[in-house]
Amino acid sequence: MKKILFISTALLASLTACEDYNDQFNLGSQISDVKKGVAIKLAAADYATVANNATNKEIALSKDPENGTYVAALEAIGKNRYFADKTEAEWFLPAFITEKYPQADAGSRFSVSYNMYKAPSTYLADFKNLKEYTLSNADYKKVWAETATATYLSPSTMKKLPEVLAGAMSNPAEGDMVAVNYAYSEFEPSAGGGSVVPMVYQKVTSFDGEGGNYVIAAKADDGNYYPFGKLDKESYNYGYMNPSPITVGENGVIANADGAEQVVTLGKTDNGFTLLNGWSQYIYMSGTFNSFNVTSSVPTEGGEWTLSENGDGTFALKNVEKNKTVKLTYVNEKYSFGAYPESTYTYFSDPMNKETDKFTMKDVKLPEGSTYVWSIDKKYACHKASAFVGEKNLTSESYLVSSEIDLSKATAPVLNFNLAINRLGEKLLATDFFTVRVSSDYTGDVASATWTDLTYDASKVGSSWSFTDQSIDLSQFKGQKIVISYGYKSTDKCAPTVELKNTLVKEKDAKYWDVCLFKEVPENEVAAAMMRMTRASGAYANTAALYVYTNGTWAEYAKEDVNVLVADPKLYAEIGTDYVSKPSIIFPVYLAQKFPYAVKGEQVAVVYKKTADSNPIVEEYALNGTWAASTNYSTRTTIFEKAADGTYTAQAGVYLDEALTGGNDGGFTVQDIALTGVSYVWKNDASYGWKASAFMNNTNNETESWLLTPAIDLSEAMTPQLSFEEAHKFLNGNPLSEYMMVKVSTDYIDDVESCTWETVEVDETQWADGQSWDFYKVGPYSLSAYVGQVIRIAFVYKSTSSAAPTWEIKNVLVNEAE
Repeated sequence: MKKILFISTALLASLTACEDYNDQFNLGSQISDVKKGVAIKLAAADYATVANNATNKEIALSKDPENGTYVAALEAIGKNRYFADKTEAEWFLPAFITEKYPQADAGSRFSVSYNMYKAPSTYLADFKNLKEYTLSNADYKKVWAETATATYLSPSTMKKLPEVLAGAMSNPAEGDMVAVNYAYSEFEPSAGGGSVVPMVYQKVTSFDGEGGNYVIAAKADDGNYYPFGKLDKESYNYGYMNPSPITVGENGVIANADGAEQVVTLGKTDNGFTLLNGWSQYIYMSGTFNSFNVTSSVPTEGGEWTLSENGDGTFALKNVEKNKTVKLTYVNEKYSFGAYPESTYTYFSDPMNKETDKFTMKDVKLPEGSTYVWSIDKKYACHKASAFVGEKNLTSESYLVSSEIDLSKATAPVLNFNLAINRLGEKLLATDFFTVRVSSDYTGDVASATWTDLTYDASKVGSSWSFTDQSIDLSQFKGQKIVISYGYKSTDKCAPTVELKNTLVKEKDAKYWDVCLFKEVPENEVAAAMMRMTRASGAYANTAALYVYTNGTWAEYAKEDVNVLVADPKLYAEIGTDYVSKPSIIFPVYLAQKFPYAVKGEQVAVVYKKTADSNPIVEEYALNGTWAASTNYSTRTTIFEKAADGTYTAQAGVYLDEALTGGNDGGFTVQDIALTGVSYVWKNDASYGWKASAFMNNTNNETESWLLTPAIDLSEAMTPQLSFEEAHKFLNGNPLSEYMMVKVSTDYIDDVESCTWETVEVDETQWADGQSWDFYKVGPYSLSAYVGQVIRIAFVYKSTSSAAPTWEIKNVLVNEAE
């Protein structure tokens, strides 16, 4: 009591004549130490604690001592991190609560949220004995017979695909499935022909060095691609290039009608390539200008160019003689191509996809039994650091130090790089394991140099392979020559993996973009330029479909209300392998492209190869803001009450019962949508429950903030209802319904703006009169519409310049109607 009274006294002492944020709360109410309940959300490690609890082991054995069925079920809880049914939770959670709160008094109530097994979608049972087949040249020959010699399927021949599979798949059983890859084109070849196929221009991420026809274009910050190769008029013989954007379609393909006019032919030379545009003009550079010259004959000087990969899907197109790189820039309110020396657009650049002299590895402590910490991951085109060796976390310390970076002429330099960190333990800080530092006196010894620590964005790294874009201001170092150090440390408790690529130091507001390559390929061989499929067929597959053996024949799998996506050869070509090792990274992007108009809750069965030599597998993905693999569990909440004899019983018919006073926040969480003039809206008070206000500095501030309950499990409910107590003041005559709302969602994940909400129609005559701090009981309101579902309830607070009311909520109850 002393602590609470001291705080209240301090608050009272701070009151002024004007009612401020805290002035609006009724401080004279009765203060109580009674805690009606505690909210517990099981963490991943808690399931192992439940499974290893000695009391639970005795309970499990006693229920089936002969067969040990429940002993195995208890062990599975620790392994799977979910309960298989609600009975298990009611058996085994009391011992967990007792161990966690051994001093709890009789009458203590605990609301426990946990994972409960959820059966997979029933249609997934259709997917069995999945195999893969890619059509061979012999298959295409059978399809076309004497009519054509094409090595692809067309609309007229798709009907023959079941016949192909019948000859290729031996002894199929009812329900067997095959993911079939084949080349496809809308183009119908002429009789006996098939060689005349329209050409398109396919975006590629590698360059074979053999030249040929390309569309060369750079993607600007407006999202458009601008083609390189032609001056503003065919009659011009020098100048900058100021093109209009070109259309790039699905899968990075430029249609023939658009691309043919922008083709640049790369001709092989001793030191690189010549560039011949669509007007039969060779592109070269002359003098000291950053503009281009063109001529109808092969230039004798300044006409050789090289192409090299940057590691981010773009290429450096460089003039050999002038040592200048082609860049798209934005000047005089238009996009323009020029060729510039490196000092113009950057102070330091390294894609970090291979070993160069740009970075040096400096080991301070190597992990025991290993000869390195930093390495180059060729598969993912990055530098990687790890001290997880032999399935163990090992202690290490190592640095990746750049070559000298001259900022003597810089005005607003920034450091950009891509960073991914995974396998960082829970509650650990990325900054303790990965650092970014700068030194202006480094001479080769990390320990003896003076370092300045830089702050990077660590909020989205630690548990994902997804690269984050990092940007750090280097203005404090302008006028100096510096080196940058990426530091990696690990312990015997945690050795995360760090991946780095695309380090760039440039002027903050500089706008320069490298080019992309679109290779000329036959329309039916789209993606062939990216990766030649390593299969025996020799043909280029660009399409995939799923076929099922049913009633003695093969037919394309189709089921009403079921979306199926077969990872096709184009996807594998884009990622550079014929399997998907990191589906959690690849498929959210892939599905967003394939289903741009999908609605929240929509599901897709994705068929793909997890490893190179395996048969395909199926995995369901669901859209909840973003696409993610469906889990085999959902969140449930059960309330347990302690009896006088020390036992706990699950409260039937009570789904949420939180007083929200006495220091208990009920497991409620806050999500702020808009804050103006205040740093928070909701706060939990030991005496008054959850309170909201946006009145600060004698001003009504415009805000929106949501107070969310834990997940409420109504899967076994019959007639659930909601009631709560509330008090409010300072609406200033404004309508209550525009400032205080109650909403319900069945698909909330972690963002109130990316899920669907239904507003509870309230009876405003039940609510407080807004003139006093007396609490009124509101409800009950029926929740029968949500029977069988897991829901969240939100108390939504809004304020405007007209009113920033104070709203207090306590004793929230969701239970069965009597």
